Amino acid sequence: MKEIISGKSFELISKENEFVKEYLGFIDVAEKSIETYKDGLKNFFLYMKVNGIKNPTRQDIIDYRDGLIANNLSLSTVNTYLISIRNFFKWLEYEDLYKDISKNIKGVTVSREHKREALTKEQVELVLSNAKDTREKVIFLLGLCCGCRANEICNIQIKDFIQKGNKILLYLLGKGRDGKVDYVVVDNSLYELIKQYIKEYNITDYLITSDYKKDGSKVTNKTIRFIVKQMFRRVGIDSELYCCHSLRHTFATLNLLDGKDIREVSKAMRHKNISTTEIYAHDLEQRNNSCFQNMERYVNI
Repeated sequence: MKEIISGKSFELISKENEFVKEYLGFIDVAEKSIETYKDGLKNFFLYMKVNGIKNPTRQDIIDYRDGLIANNLSLSTVNTYLISIRNFFKWLEYEDLYKDISKNIKGVTVSREHKREALTKEQVELVLSNAKDTREKVIFLLGLCCGCRANEICNIQIKDFIQKGNKILLYLLGKGRDGKVDYVVVDNSLYELIKQYIKEYNITDYLITSDYKKDGSKVTNKTIRFIVKQMFRRVGIDSELYCCHSLRHTFATLNLLDGKDIREVSKAMRHKNISTTEIYAHDLEQRNNSCFQNMERYVNI
């Protein structure tokens, strides 16, 4: 056991290793989460190896956490890594292999304010008018008009568009979902553009296919994010505040500005809790708070 947790071997992150299989079976998470857990554990083992730690203590985990923060790793990633470590040591104790030294170690507080900016209506028009092809427009509009995430866009297949009555529904592989159970409504004009794109690019399965593989395979969410980022940069929107998620942010913000009920927006965004949607509303209220303008009269006294 000492050899395993000392970092002398990286067998823990190997899918073929029986030890890993047992652990991953214990945590019982989706395949996407498994990769995240592996990354977190790999980093912790590397930390132990570099620092010559053979029998980690509670203080070692605390020092590791503080080091991640000092190295400007995102607070969300720090918490994710800590979760993987906590679950690992919980499993070790469960199997009577090592004491759970991670108990009661606190994560970091992550601000609930959005770190990305929404586009204005003028910026939306500017980006769309400078799209280089139909493929870019479809990607952009799926985020803007349907509130789709990058990962959802790259997993869309033609068969996911289902007509029910006079509505076109698009079923998505939502965040934290094992299957395509969530759906959004696709406006008729957007659906016509999508059909045009399918015909133009001879799409047969995945909606957005790889430019490089040329075999009809889907793109990665990293590619989707890159395409959107390039669309922004093309018109001079070049800031870390603007990314692919800004389209989803814009979907929520423009609907709230247009007077849509927050519960309706929350449903459209497929938020599990309305408090997530309330972050958008709070941001708008704060920016439009008249208290700040009320104090302007004192500036030139």
